[in-house]
Amino acid sequence: MENMSSAVHELATKHLGEFKLRKNELVAEYCPFCNGGSSHDKYTFGIGLYNGAYSCKRGSCGVTGSFKSLCEHFGEIPPSGIVSPTFINTGVKQNKVYNRPDPEKLLPVTDEILSYFAARKISEETVNAFKIASDEHGNIVFPFYRDDTLVYVKYRRPEKYRKGSGPKEWQESGTEPILFGMDNVSFSQPLIITEGQLDAMSLFEAGNTNVVSVPCGCNNLDWVPNCYDWLENFNQIILFGDQDEPGITMMQTLLKRLGEDRCMMAPTYPDLIVDGVATRQCKDANEILFCYGAEGLNDVLKMCQPAPIEGILNLADVPFIDQSQVKRIYTRIPMLDQSIGGFGEGGLTVISGKRGEGKSTIGGELLLNAIEQGHTVAAYSGELAASRFLEWIFSQATERRYMEAKTDPRNGKTYATVPIAIQERIRKWIDKKFFLFDNTTVDQGSLIDSLVYCLRAPVWMHAVPC
Repeated sequence: MENMSSAVHELATKHLGEFKLRKNELVAEYCPFCNGGSSHDKYTFGIGLYNGAYSCKRGSCGVTGSFKSLCEHFGEIPPSGIVSPTFINTGVKQNKVYNRPDPEKLLPVTDEILSYFAARKISEETVNAFKIASDEHGNIVFPFYRDDTLVYVKYRRPEKYRKGSGPKEWQESGTEPILFGMDNVSFSQPLIITEGQLDAMSLFEAGNTNVVSVPCGCNNLDWVPNCYDWLENFNQIILFGDQDEPGITMMQTLLKRLGEDRCMMAPTYPDLIVDGVATRQCKDANEILFCYGAEGLNDVLKMCQPAPIEGILNLADVPFIDQSQVKRIYTRIPMLDQSIGGFGEGGLTVISGKRGEGKSTIGGELLLNAIEQGHTVAAYSGELAASRFLEWIFSQATERRYMEAKTDPRNGKTYATVPIAIQERIRKWIDKKFFLFDNTTVDQGSLIDSLVYCLRAPVWMHAVPC
């Protein structure tokens, strides 16, 4: 039996790319049906976390449907036994019923457990603050409370982990994964999220009481839907994860889920010191506490910076470019070059006009003039087929005296054409210098590669009819 919110989260992770969780809805960066339309509108497609119903808020799309139909759209078999919410007369939503751990099985901590934490510079006061317990076998029990109710438990042996000795940590099956330490925090202060329970306790030891940790490692984010509404209460969240590849990946994922605008990231961690020698970089908060003490850990915490938001630049960090030193590609139109100084590499020039007023003609002229200056060019024309575009370029590249007049026997009209011999000379001249993006033969899988290849050309024309 599977929770609907977990099933939605799993399907989105597999098929929707980037997404965010907002209240009781998962919102994808792009609608899988309309892809945001011509304007590439973002975050218009949502899926209910409790019923799986989906819809796109773009008027021209407006697609709606059930979770079953969405699974089928992606070629997935809808999971059987999903627990969807039911509504009783009071209107209260009934979600999946998790097993509840038995509080009676939590035994007092042993001296061995206290020694284990002490060896990691964590005091008995911090152990008690997190209500750490033991089980009947003397293992450490990390209890996860929400509103003073035991919701989830995790176990660990009170000794250094050795490969081949069984699992390093394990949890009671069927219980609801939530954040460790939720009952210790205040909504009025920034929240710190760590990857491990020892890391959360280390920051607490250093005086940072508004700290929690994820329940089940960096590869499992099932806890996010269960805690999202609670996390919405915080205006600022500090992600203090492990500095290994899985930990960094998890924090980057959380950054997208929780919102870049309110998240801060821990900086690069200091070196791990063993017997006075730096062996490697500290991996997590507990290693920093062990090597540098509470003050050193707090120094790292103070250096946390706002997470970078995609598409936003700090203007003070933008390098200055002396425009007089930028390479120029001349139009070879004297008055235009005198006015604008030619096209600067990396710049954008828009030529506008009504249909038939010569946008494509002047564009072709500029491309041919760029080739004459030794540059490679590329073009995209949505109006003209490749053969018609080539005919146009042939005409522009040929002097009038070399053109031939031909009469169309079907209508008696006379028109100018480029002789075959001149066509071949032009073909040799533009070979490997002039590229045309052909959107009739490029499939979606190679679309980006084709665009990147064409964009390497210093002169790029995109003809759009008005």
